[in-house]
Amino acid sequence: MLFFLFLFGALTVPGKVKWWLVTAVLFTVLISFGKNFEGFNRILFDYFPMFNKFRTPNSVFSITGILITILAGLGFNNLIKAEDKSQYLKPLYISGGTLGLIALLFAFVGPSMIDFSSAYDARMGDPRLVDALIEDRIDLLTSSAYRVLLLTLIATGLVWAYLKSYINQYVLIIGIGLVAIFDQFQVSSNYFNKDSFVNDRQYKAANFSPRPVDEQILQDKDLHYRVQDFTVDTYNSASTSYFHKTIGGYHPAKLQRIQDVIDHYLANRTQENPFGNQRILNMLNTKYFILPSQNNQAVVQQNPSANGNAWFVSDIEYVNTPNEEIDALADFDPIRTAVISNEFKDYVSSASLSGDGSIQLTSYEPNKLEYTSTSSAEQLAVFSEVWYGPDLGWNAYIDGEKVEHIRANYLLRALKIPAGQHTIVFEFKPKSFENGKLISLISSICIVLLGGFAGYQLYNKNKNTDKDE
Repeated sequence: MLFFLFLFGALTVPGKVKWWLVTAVLFTVLISFGKNFEGFNRILFDYFPMFNKFRTPNSVFSITGILITILAGLGFNNLIKAEDKSQYLKPLYISGGTLGLIALLFAFVGPSMIDFSSAYDARMGDPRLVDALIEDRIDLLTSSAYRVLLLTLIATGLVWAYLKSYINQYVLIIGIGLVAIFDQFQVSSNYFNKDSFVNDRQYKAANFSPRPVDEQILQDKDLHYRVQDFTVDTYNSASTSYFHKTIGGYHPAKLQRIQDVIDHYLANRTQENPFGNQRILNMLNTKYFILPSQNNQAVVQQNPSANGNAWFVSDIEYVNTPNEEIDALADFDPIRTAVISNEFKDYVSSASLSGDGSIQLTSYEPNKLEYTSTSSAEQLAVFSEVWYGPDLGWNAYIDGEKVEHIRANYLLRALKIPAGQHTIVFEFKPKSFENGKLISLISSICIVLLGGFAGYQLYNKNKNTDKDE
């Protein structure tokens, strides 16, 4: 439906705006091909700013839909406002006929032109399941093609009837609107339908029922600790994260430094290191392991060596490069030593580094962590939290005063803390969020003012009309 209006708009909208929109749509379609059109997309990936930040080229379809809708709307607007409607008959026949022929081509010839197999089919194991899946894909193609053909015929018929003055513009608008809503509903229901709405309690019971091991761990009321689950695909399953803060889990866009540590030290388990590098797990405050047992029941094993949420170190190992920094984690004692890049050497040079004193987490929220510390001399504390870099949102405060913090152990945060008793706070307050709130506030005020001004003008216009009468 939308593509029909887009083609109609491309044939009827005059001026440069049309060509800009058509060119932009073609450009985004080429981008969506990804590696299938690598000669074009490789240049953009390597040289176009921020282009390589997208997870998949298909993300560009969100822009494509907006551009198509704009051109379709312009074409439909010109149709309604046109005085000579006969000039729109030829573009109507071309757009309707083209889309109809494409739909027929896919319906009758598509199954013999397209390979419906996938590289992932081998995971099915049973060839009968693969054959059934291929048949479903063919049925989906043909049914979609017939649906497009039917909607195109209806839309073309409505526009034709309007151009021939068999119906007025209100019937046309309502008819096109109903067809568009039906089209959107049919497509959207494939992804989001009534089966998506279930009772919250039933959904949790079916998908997130705690196991005995989960209930056992949840008895620990410490504010913050982590769990590593070996009964699932540790670094690609998110089910454990429903109950616990986990070392593994799944996210489509993990931080590179986290993935580096997983690849170097945690994913490769050996007989000597059945959990991965134990020192790294201690550093990440891994307090519990969930392990499979011989009777297929998960069991809990506590890690008494976990470093906790924060600690003072007594030694520094300086390195020059990120590679040296991550390599230094292979064999070090994280409770005593901090691996620090030379770029932060001036920051820690004044600390006494005796390791004496204590530091404890007193309050935990995802965006705010509070600690209390006591020491007889200035110390360097390492926190079992990910360092995000300077000026990216996480701010450190000592007794309410904002201070600088640095990176330690390739991945974690470190902070120089003066002697005495202090309150340390890490809070996530990105400038982009604050700027966004300010922009939203200004925009809301402008909309209210413009709405009020428009209402006032309309009131005065009606008032003057009444006086003239």
